[in-house]
Amino acid sequence: MKVFALLEAQGVPASEADDLVAALEAGAVAGAQCEVVELGGMAPASRGSLFSDGWDDGVTAVSEALVGIVDREWSRRGGRSAGGR
Repeated sequence: MKVFALLEAQGVPASEADDLVAALEAGAVAGAQCEVVELGGMAPASRGSLFSDGWDDGVTAVSEALVGIVDREWSRRGGRSAGGR
């Protein structure tokens, strides 16, 4: 809410502020998703192939969950300003 107040103080319309904040939030989650994807194939070899398969499945599941969060939050917030709540 502080970001919305700062943007409002600078004369940014509520709808534009909402879009900016939603984009920042989506970008932060997307950045995390990029880091998670890099963990694919990085399971300790000493743990064996079953562990490695589970590791990669976990990376995929978390990556897909993060993409879903970005999509859901963008859709949920799209077109609605914080002042309209």
